Amino acid sequence: MNVQEKISYYLVKYLLWPLLQLLAATGAAVVVSGKLLMIAAALAVHANTLCDGPSPAAQQTANMPQSALSVHYNRVFMKFLYPWLNKVLMCTHMDLPEKSGQTFRNFMVQPLGADVQQQTEGTIGSPETITTNFKDIRVFQLANYNNISDLAGLTSITNDMEENRRVMALQLGLTLDDLVMYMFDYLRTWDTRTSNQDSTSAPYPFTKNIIEQMPNSLSGANVRPMKNGFYNGSIHPFFVGDLSLDNSNNSVVDIWKHTDAGQLRLEALTDADEGDGPTRILELMGCHWRQSTNQTQTANYLSSGTTGISTYLAGEDAVIFVNFPNKRHTKIDGKWQNMNLFAGEYPRSSYDPLGLIMGGTGYNCVIGIGLPPDATSRARVAIAVPQTT
Repeated sequence: MNVQEKISYYLVKYLLWPLLQLLAATGAAVVVSGKLLMIAAALAVHANTLCDGPSPAAQQTANMPQSALSVHYNRVFMKFLYPWLNKVLMCTHMDLPEKSGQTFRNFMVQPLGADVQQQTEGTIGSPETITTNFKDIRVFQLANYNNISDLAGLTSITNDMEENRRVMALQLGLTLDDLVMYMFDYLRTWDTRTSNQDSTSAPYPFTKNIIEQMPNSLSGANVRPMKNGFYNGSIHPFFVGDLSLDNSNNSVVDIWKHTDAGQLRLEALTDADEGDGPTRILELMGCHWRQSTNQTQTANYLSSGTTGISTYLAGEDAVIFVNFPNKRHTKIDGKWQNMNLFAGEYPRSSYDPLGLIMGGTGYNCVIGIGLPPDATSRARVAIAVPQTT
């Protein structure tokens, strides 16, 4: 063999081949060792250990008062139940300027009818007399407050001032909703056409006829829709449920099922939306109906022993809401959550030199609610007995 062949033979025999044998032996050892470790672990799992079996825990709440007697207080208040309030949205809003007195007066001319009398040739006839009506709305003040002591405010673990502000805002929203609703209820006695859609046959249900005829009754009296192009209504969820369950021919649901747009309305009708969003709007017969449980209830309706619930529909200028927009007053909004009530700390004063009252929250507003200077009601209020409870 030459020198190169001798070198190659030497490397293969004394270096590469022993190295290969070493690698093979190491791999086999790893496999065997791993298997032995697995077997040992399995034996250890099944081996007898301390407290293995049905032995109860020694440390329990009976002898651990630090566990049983501890209470975690959630600092975030849960949402309280409240009705949807929408009556302010059914009003025509007007502002009373400062330094203008406390009486807001609206004027309206009486329209003239058609004149089919032929003009006498060459003779000047008597002029027409145009009558102007007016109606006054007296503004009044609503104010209320809540305050908190320094001891309670400084030691409480919750944000009481903010929560109290929300409660006071709901009180103001509910107050305004009731005041507007009282005015709509008064329209039933002021103009009998307001109540011409009451359900009068037992069991006095809320039917499609009512929800169809209320807007058409307004249209027949030349009452214009609101500025959004729709009549604005307030309906109890019970009646929404009654409409959903009506499976008769040509019912609201039956009509909607035959169109894609109607099927989308069905989703809103069944109240499928979730979350604390704006009041749900149901579009029916040229009206925007907003659900609310704050509706007038009539006990023993028509001597039936049942309770009737009112449904409201308003056209343009049905009820006039006068607001006094002053920086020191609470700004009125259609949603009570949007009304920004005062909330803050009180400075020390001669009435409370020690600062025992830390702060408070409240509202102060000047408003007026009234009717237009017209003998024709621009609203409809129907009473029916819900079948849904």
